[in-house]
Amino acid sequence: MGRPDVEDKDGQFLYAAGDTFTFMDPQSYEQYEITKEMLGDQVNFLVDGMNVSILFFDGKAVSVELPNSVVLEIVETEPAVKGDTATNATKRAKLNTGHTVNVPLFMKEGEKVKVDTRTGEYRRRV
Repeated sequence: MGRPDVEDKDGQFLYAAGDTFTFMDPQSYEQYEITKEMLGDQVNFLVDGMNVSILFFDGKAVSVELPNSVVLEIVETEPAVKGDTATNATKRAKLNTGHTVNVPLFMKEGEKVKVDTRTGEYRRRV
């Protein structure tokens, strides 16, 4: 038996349809589908047009490597309470991809945050 063929290619996230996520090779415009099951928690950080690295095993796209961080928008969070200035206090915020993260109390809906795609944690306000 020959050695398995493993290859990395540049890719771009196009869209999700159900549990199938479609990526494109920006050079050849060839499209690849990867299931939500194979992507795991990475689906929480995918945004349209995101550049990624696609891993192929024997010619089939099997996984994706995301950038180390991504900018996402807060779509739902509790309003800040006036006078609540506790150091390092946080609250939960739902982001535009559906991922929930702890953010500082002063953050509000519509603001953008940088999130670490490896840990899923808030890094900073953008």
